[in-house]
Amino acid sequence: MKKLDLGQTLGILANIGVLAGIIFLAFELRQNNQLLVAQTSYAQFNVVQQRRLLQMQESETLMKPEESRTSAERLRVNLLYNNTLDSFIWQFREYEAGRLPDDFIDLRIWRDVWRTNRGLRELYAGDRPRLDSEFIMFFEENVVNADE
Repeated sequence: MKKLDLGQTLGILANIGVLAGIIFLAFELRQNNQLLVAQTSYAQFNVVQQRRLLQMQESETLMKPEESRTSAERLRVNLLYNNTLDSFIWQFREYEAGRLPDDFIDLRIWRDVWRTNRGLRELYAGDRPRLDSEFIMFFEENVVNADE
């Protein structure tokens, strides 16, 4: 049996160090993934909360007949509808990218918002030519033309 010379011993120690580094990196990646999941969850929560907050702030204006709204009120309501559609698009994109859990998108709420907001329907009709075809297919199949 041969004795290990100094070069072989150092090579073995270096290989052990590389393996230890890879194992450490794997633990770090797992920890970073968990952090990203937590951040995504918080972002999801903020999206929903912001939309609800805007709806609460504009609830009185939303209840008014459209023709009796001031120009400032019409603008605020239009921005609310833009925010809502943007939120739907963002949720769809994040879901498609695998960054949202399967049960995050609540289509029941989307359908309710769609059916009760003529302004949102008008905005969607105007924006439809510029929207991503995958979103349009998903949205129309699951919201616009969905039977509950």
